[in-house]
Amino acid sequence: MKAFVNAKGAEGATLELRDVPDPAPGPYDLLIAVKAVGLNRAELARPIAKPDDPAANVAGMEMAGEVIGLGAQVRGYAIGDRVMSMTTRAYAEKALADSRVAMKVPAGVGFVEAAAIPVFFSTGHDALVTNGELKAGEDVLIAGVAAGVGGAMIQIAKALGARLVAGTSRDAGKLARLKAMGLDLPLQSGSDDLVAACMEATQGKGMDVIADNVGAGMLMSLVDAAAVKARLITIGRLAGKMDEIDLDKIALKRMKLIGVTFRTRSLEEKIEITRRLSADLGAHFESGRIKPAIDRTFAFDEALAAQNHMRANAHLGKIVLTM
Repeated sequence: MKAFVNAKGAEGATLELRDVPDPAPGPYDLLIAVKAVGLNRAELARPIAKPDDPAANVAGMEMAGEVIGLGAQVRGYAIGDRVMSMTTRAYAEKALADSRVAMKVPAGVGFVEAAAIPVFFSTGHDALVTNGELKAGEDVLIAGVAAGVGGAMIQIAKALGARLVAGTSRDAGKLARLKAMGLDLPLQSGSDDLVAACMEATQGKGMDVIADNVGAGMLMSLVDAAAVKARLITIGRLAGKMDEIDLDKIALKRMKLIGVTFRTRSLEEKIEITRRLSADLGAHFESGRIKPAIDRTFAFDEALAAQNHMRANAHLGKIVLTM
């Protein structure tokens, strides 16, 4: 089959289209004919696991497609089912996904939109709902809301009954576009007074759930904007990973500071994340209330151009490769 692999180029790591062996499903795996691939920023690192084994270096973290093969222990799936999943080696004509982590594509959702669901919405739901303990009527702040997962988090929060969703970004144009997705309070970093705006919007209470995609330089402003018993979840570190914090303020507000990542999750935890996501949001995907934002699609053979588009950081929403 054809696949894009991470490889050494004249100017550093790059993508190369190669012929590699078809993957063979294990006991719980689905073999999937890939129809669309969602791009993620972590793929820009282009890690090379085994220089002499191109199949081990196939890029990609999520995709959607049609089941064409089943492992012996797979239950609940059949040949021809439309599925979407976080996985590895997704930039390929065929891919494997653990059936216990995969999800069936909801009726009415196309493959392009389905490829934009697994990473962003699993990350956003795990942060806001499982770790942030979001409840209907609470107020949410998303720092770095124009980051890929930000749009998903806006929709998750609104669908699950958040009273107010605020978000920060340096890009006024992106903030304006995010208002159409449900962002109630757009805050331009460097111009708007984050703490004052959040306190005014909540009548002095502060924000109940805060998701931080920024990292360095942002933490104390988020603490100051938080309510008593707020949950502050650190997700991304686009601006850096080192910051300072006033522990006394954390204590006085009796806040929770929570870190999340998928890199240290066990299979059992990933299965549970998928189960909770499907239970809470499946009906919203099917009804169209939640619709993944697609920035742009590229043909599969344009994978390198698609990654360069992502690297330029001008996009808003998911970039998708189509087969």
